[in-house]
Amino acid sequence: MIDAKVEAPPSARSAEMPDPVIVKAKTTIAAKFEDPASAEFGEMKRAIRKNTLGKSVDTICGRVKGKKASGEDTGERPFLYLVTEDEAYVVDGPANSAAASAYRNICSS
Repeated sequence: MIDAKVEAPPSARSAEMPDPVIVKAKTTIAAKFEDPASAEFGEMKRAIRKNTLGKSVDTICGRVKGKKASGEDTGERPFLYLVTEDEAYVVDGPANSAAASAYRNICSS
């Protein structure tokens, strides 16, 4: 009789635990779409950035695309997520919209 040591394979999930802040950001941003389940995230970068008043703010800036209720693709859009406030701004309007201004002022600096 031969003794064999059997080891359970390491769980892929334990090595790649999702950041709860990123999960919350994705959920909040996806909710801005007509079809939240269609949201696909591209580049996402979390950083402490300065707002227009020079105050440090914990943010995530990135890009997201999704679909409208009709199934039409929205195209890729920039977004800003304010971690502490749990607020999301998806740029989907004119360049002078609040979302566009917030993204430009905080994420582009």
